[in-house]
Amino acid sequence: MVKENLGKVAEGEFEPLIIAYCCNWCSYAGADLAGTSRFEYPTNIRIIRIMCTGRMDSTLVLEALRMGADGVLIAGCHPGDCHYQKGNFMMEKRFDYLKKAVKNIGIEPERVRLEWVSASEGGKWAALVREMAEEIKQLGPSPFRLRSIPKKTDAAIDAFKSQRLRWVVGRSQIKVEIEEQKYRQTVDLIMQVEIERHMITLALKEKGPLTAEELSQITGLQPNKTMQHLIALRRDGIVIEAGEKNNQYLYQLV
Repeated sequence: MVKENLGKVAEGEFEPLIIAYCCNWCSYAGADLAGTSRFEYPTNIRIIRIMCTGRMDSTLVLEALRMGADGVLIAGCHPGDCHYQKGNFMMEKRFDYLKKAVKNIGIEPERVRLEWVSASEGGKWAALVREMAEEIKQLGPSPFRLRSIPKKTDAAIDAFKSQRLRWVVGRSQIKVEIEEQKYRQTVDLIMQVEIERHMITLALKEKGPLTAEELSQITGLQPNKTMQHLIALRRDGIVIEAGEKNNQYLYQLV
């Protein structure tokens, strides 16, 4: 799907590839109406129908970008019109963290948008696609289409699949008393910790048993921070000691 546009990029005729996740009840029907009404809009978009934007997971967006999409659009029902009552509110709350995740993997947050389109707004859908296609053209091709993905990026994407990070982000969507600034600081800290730990486990997966010093060199993390993460990973049963090398412990994945 991504490869079909790479030739145009090489020839200087960049046409962005945009993945759109559309809710079944409103935005997908709006896109369908745009087609049946013969509203013109670019063919740059590939639509994936989902039941509700509340079902959207950050990893779906990050994986689309990792695979080479130039932009991702999430479209759902207008607030107050959700078929499942609060699904779009949940997505709206989660979107702030999604954009932060996109920035963390080295992609411009402007490549990801959240919009509301009803089943009767075929014209709005067509205008939205035209507008987003032009904005992505100004940004240019996604860096992941033109060069290999850095190991840190792979680790960052995998980090957002971790149970701890998914749980703490999910706390923002339920009725609990949370001091907003402290909550955001906590999420940012956990996000950074999970990314660094996934950088370590990725290095161990690719290169086998390594010392803390070797891991520090490969990941670019400070030695003391590397050791802190290894202690935590060992405690969680993810990493074990596997002998010695140059009077240092070797570590490997369980």
